[in-house]
Amino acid sequence: MKQQPRKILLAAAIAAMLLLTAACGGSPEGSLPTDASGNTLSDGAGPSAESGKAAYTDAYDPEALFQYGMTPVKDKDTGKYGYKNEAGQWVIEPQFTMANDFQVNKTAFVRTGSNKDQYRLIDRDGAFVSDYIFKRYTDDLEFAQNGIGMGKVCQADGTELGHGYFYLENGEIRFVKREESTLTGFSIGGYAVLDNKAVINDQFEYVIQPQEEYYMIRESNGLIGVDFPKIKQGYSEYGYMDLSGQIVIRGLRYRGGFFADNGIAVVNGQLIDKTGQVVFDVADTRYSVIAGNFTKSDWVEVSKHGANRGGTDFNFVNAEGEYFFPADAYEHSHMDGELAIKHGIYVGPAPVVKDEQGNITGIGGTGEYATVAVNEQLEILYIPSEKGIRDVGAYYADGYALAEDEEEQRVIVDREGNIVMVKSA
Repeated sequence: MKQQPRKILLAAAIAAMLLLTAACGGSPEGSLPTDASGNTLSDGAGPSAESGKAAYTDAYDPEALFQYGMTPVKDKDTGKYGYKNEAGQWVIEPQFTMANDFQVNKTAFVRTGSNKDQYRLIDRDGAFVSDYIFKRYTDDLEFAQNGIGMGKVCQADGTELGHGYFYLENGEIRFVKREESTLTGFSIGGYAVLDNKAVINDQFEYVIQPQEEYYMIRESNGLIGVDFPKIKQGYSEYGYMDLSGQIVIRGLRYRGGFFADNGIAVVNGQLIDKTGQVVFDVADTRYSVIAGNFTKSDWVEVSKHGANRGGTDFNFVNAEGEYFFPADAYEHSHMDGELAIKHGIYVGPAPVVKDEQGNITGIGGTGEYATVAVNEQLEILYIPSEKGIRDVGAYYADGYALAEDEEEQRVIVDREGNIVMVKSA
């Protein structure tokens, strides 16, 4: 992870913090967070054994469910959100109208009132980090891996400072206002695109100066998706450039997706590498579409929409174009891209083998289908219906997944499908 920026104490950055006259919709609703005894948490004092409060951890993994050992949970009795640890203990008592996951800089966005656009930042003790109100701009509110967030920033009285980037430094929020109308959040590599014309790094320095020739999308794995000016035949042309501004892939008839960590992007039914080489083409298969991408799943879904069946046959392929199932699975609706294989586990419809009693004994190609949880070796881990759960989502790095129980409560399950916690009723 890159260090947080230190080069913004310039005149332009200072000027960016001057108040503007636009309003964010008034002062934030709600009161300061409190601990289990009703004491206001404002000094950042952490939980301790003496206080009897559950403690958080210092462990952070962007792909884990329990960030810093806790996850947001809605209390059934009060309808408020707080944070529980893996043991089911309240680390931060329920007191928010909405709460999001903790992020790389040890803060989380929460709502304290009914305004769905206004968020505050808390630390791991539940104390507010600053008086600022944060609002979504062109992307969802979140901090990139370099610790920089993007959105609208308002003072506590609702006065809008503007839109731009913000980060935590020495316990305080630093805000860098931008005049561009379109901003992207920072990528994993630490780059953002401004007005689809320029690229900056996490020191807010231009990597690619503003230009008018190309329409830039986002940076991913060292490449920036670009739209070229329409060529003489009248159709659009797409491709990618590197961070020096050199075009490395062009001639694509459709806009490409992000390049994942494995160096593969999805472009209109094809998987291409960072040189533009096609490693898989759905046109050469019995399928009609590639759904999803490798940033959301370790395998991408390929589907064959059968008009006469009202659903779709589907499978998954990896970066080498190898199939996950030995035969197609089938789903009753076209839920393209909603199924994922993450951290070695898939939960969803699969082709199964059954014995004479109708018991599922393995994965195969008999024309029988069932919803199961399997690993990448196609070993059945559990059957969700036998665990009293459904709609199991992708697994997180710490071995948990979100699901729904028989009472339609949102629950957390482990790798064996056991319910370990009710997340929201």
